[in-house]
Amino acid sequence: MKKSIVVFVVMALVASSLFAAGAAEKTAVQQGMTFSNWSGSEKASVEIFTWMIDTFNQKVGAEDQVVQINWPWGETESQLAIRAQGKEQYDIAQIDIRMLPALAEAGVLADLNQVFGKEFFTSNFSAGSIAVGNFKGTQYGIPWTVAPMALISNPKILKEAGVDFPIVTIADFERACEMVKTNHPANKDANLSNDIVAYAAMTKESGTAAPDLMVWLWTFGASVYDEQGKSALNSEKAVQALTWFNSLMQKGYIQQAMARGDARTLFKEGRVAFYDDALMSKGAITNPAFGDISEYAFPQVHPVLKQGDKPQASGWGHLLVIIDRSPKKAQAKAFIEHLISEEVALRYFKENGMLPSKKSVLANEAVASDYWSNAWTPVLDGGRLAETAGPLYAAANQVILEELQAMLSGSKTPSQAGSAMASRIDTL
Repeated sequence: MKKSIVVFVVMALVASSLFAAGAAEKTAVQQGMTFSNWSGSEKASVEIFTWMIDTFNQKVGAEDQVVQINWPWGETESQLAIRAQGKEQYDIAQIDIRMLPALAEAGVLADLNQVFGKEFFTSNFSAGSIAVGNFKGTQYGIPWTVAPMALISNPKILKEAGVDFPIVTIADFERACEMVKTNHPANKDANLSNDIVAYAAMTKESGTAAPDLMVWLWTFGASVYDEQGKSALNSEKAVQALTWFNSLMQKGYIQQAMARGDARTLFKEGRVAFYDDALMSKGAITNPAFGDISEYAFPQVHPVLKQGDKPQASGWGHLLVIIDRSPKKAQAKAFIEHLISEEVALRYFKENGMLPSKKSVLANEAVASDYWSNAWTPVLDGGRLAETAGPLYAAANQVILEELQAMLSGSKTPSQAGSAMASRIDTL
């Protein structure tokens, strides 16, 4: 999509709220810098973000002082796109990895290889972490906290169902789901209220169902788009993936109308064997009644189609970016280096559970000895940005959800659903 079209789209999204937002936000003095983010206004992160900024400001002169500008997560992409085209000062920002394509296409972001140098990235971050901040060959983002979605299993449930083998391939996964459904004691009694869901796949909300489905599409070698930018959801491999996913419903392994919040609640209650989630889910699924979390929650890579294939995962994380028209790129570089330093990154990890991305910090004993973070390590290099990420993200995901639901309800075959997805996405 051309830059002008992208900017027009995001401008339309916030035109009605721009005046009110501008009146409420804090702005930096002209000689200082701004740090736009959403986390700093959230209750759980206010204190740590204030500390991050204060400790930097104590080390620099007035001309390099940093002031926060806070927007809700849902407004960040559009606010940055609009304001970066104007005269207001914007220097550094926190963005979700899914915001990257639209902001890069709109010309909002600076090329960070020119600011930091390529060696900075290869020396400090894994290839997978670097990739989520790269768009069409240009490095726009510093990986701040990046951890691809994992398939989280409940070892306790699997053991009770007799699953005593590793989940490596899709065949292993299906076998485990079948054993949970047929062998687990809770699924054998007459009390339906405590039944175990084999796989709490996302089937209710477009923002989770579509990206999660993409992982299985990639596992089968399929893609949402082909090299020409046309939807490929009607391809042979895509239909194979949809057929397999539909079989999970037919066999009773998954359910209709499952949202991420529902899956987390059921998992916390000990009623889900597998579901997909991000590293930050730990707090939502922790249940002291079941003992240590290692006994009932294990994040693992997604199963592959055949032995030797690379496991697939949907990317999740936050990037640090510099606004392209900022006149203070060198100073912004210093602030970002402060944010990813060992002292700051470890405190952010200890207080908020945000996994560092810098290799030297990941190797720190405080991180390496943490069960949850350490268990996530094999997943870290597998993340991919959702193919629908960009200005049409919500619309394309909604199409995928609607046709997925039609397939799972039996009103369309996998082939019909795939064809409908492709034709509808191509007309967006």
